[in-house]
Amino acid sequence: MPFVAVNMSNDYDPTNKIRYATQEQADARARDILVQFPTAQVYVAQVLKEYTAKVDISVSDPAEPEPEAPAA
Repeated sequence: MPFVAVNMSNDYDPTNKIRYATQEQADARARDILVQFPTAQVYVAQVLKEYTAKVDISVSDPAEPEPEAPAA
């Protein structure tokens, strides 16, 4: 299973999405992040599952309202 090194101090860091084949590789990346940014909070995690979703959007013309019956 793949591993990731996530820089919690920077959610926009694109390297948070890199998958590593081994824990040792992810650990090395985490240590590299700390060398560059000593105050960063970094963790190494094992990716157990990946989820995706699909949303279908459709559009149509609205139904015409029924005419009101005349008052008797």
